[in-house]
Amino acid sequence: MGQRGVTLLELMITVVVVAILAAVAVPSYFSYVRDSRRDLAKQSLLAAAQKMESYYALNMKYSESASNGSPTIFSDKVPADGSERYYTLTVSASQSSYTLSAVPQGSQSSDSCGTLSLTRAGAKTPSTSGCW
Repeated sequence: MGQRGVTLLELMITVVVVAILAAVAVPSYFSYVRDSRRDLAKQSLLAAAQKMESYYALNMKYSESASNGSPTIFSDKVPADGSERYYTLTVSASQSSYTLSAVPQGSQSSDSCGTLSLTRAGAKTPSTSGCW
């Protein structure tokens, strides 16, 4: 009768294959997570811009839509309902213009795009490919 079971060599080969797969898959996974969080920040900036325009239509000015850089007419958290904050929204507003910014927080700080901004004129920064 032949031996049954797994030899130490077979087990070590399996461990090496799993380690190589994990070394490739884990960084890719974290990259996709950062990208999806950045997409959520972009959606939040666009929604905030809509709220700013609605505020202007009612008040004919943007300046009172923020207090000390914090928005008063929408949430400054991204995501708005989550326990962990990935971005913080800030507003710089004058009578006739505004700039919205999404500043990365926590684990999102390692994102290569950094702070995302959107102005009343529609200018988006950073202009790096893939960020917007």
